[in-house]
Amino acid sequence: MAEYEKDFIMRQSKNLAKGLSQFLEQDSIDQILDVDQKHNKVNLDKFIENELERFKRDQEAIKKDCSESDE
Repeated sequence: MAEYEKDFIMRQSKNLAKGLSQFLEQDSIDQILDVDQKHNKVNLDKFIENELERFKRDQEAIKKDCSESDE
């Protein structure tokens, strides 16, 4: 993306934020951000859980391969 396109997007984002600040109070903004963070936390927790399970399976497979090769 070209630099001028990034600048345009940033200007539009700032203008949108200024416009929304006229209609929303700080409490409303905090609630919106909390909802997003809670959603991201749930996804992150599931991702971590899945990665840990995959890691355990990989470790068991490695141990099994090592024990079979020792025999």
